[in-house]
Amino acid sequence: MSKQGYPILRVHVQPRSSKNRCCGLHGECLKIAITAPPIEGKANKALISYLAELFGVSRKSIGLVSGEHSRTKVFHFKTVSEEFLADRVDTLLS
Repeated sequence: MSKQGYPILRVHVQPRSSKNRCCGLHGECLKIAITAPPIEGKANKALISYLAELFGVSRKSIGLVSGEHSRTKVFHFKTVSEEFLADRVDTLLS
């Protein structure tokens, strides 16, 4: 849980991929490949859009908590429970 009480997701992003996809785990993080380059926040915007698609939520309900200029990022989800997030991650990894 983040300070705001929202469930959090740690993500390791791989920019400039050939396609957007969930690649599995990278340590304790969910590894996501994104086609966008890491220039002027394009990868962050694309990652938020892709996470919204994967988890079935709006982009506005996902907030970047830390890692704006890093490959390892932490996001909070305002509209889902921690259980939903964990179940969806399990589904993505299976």
